[in-house]
Amino acid sequence: MPLFVIEIEGEPILVFPEETLALAQEEAATGNVTEALQEFERDGEPVWDGEAGLTVREATEAEAQHYEQGFAEASADGEISEEDRDEFAVFLIETDEDEDEDDDEEADKE
Repeated sequence: MPLFVIEIEGEPILVFPEETLALAQEEAATGNVTEALQEFERDGEPVWDGEAGLTVREATEAEAQHYEQGFAEASADGEISEEDRDEFAVFLIETDEDEDEDDDEEADKE
């Protein structure tokens, strides 16, 4: 399935699979993706404020590789299975949740 990227004001934010660009654009406008963009935070603020312009485009090769790496890691951790691939998305930015996970990993090493 092709991969697409949501950009917020020109910044690549999230890569996700969808059958066509039109369906990806629809998902970006109305789906669970927009909820996630408002729930996840970066620097203490929602990734998307619900008002800034969203655009959708095809993922670059590097963005597709980032998606595949994220999927492989989540799969190895038992968080997702191959059957769920079409529901999986990967942030292209670091979110506050990512920073919390990094802090937890550091604490586990101590």
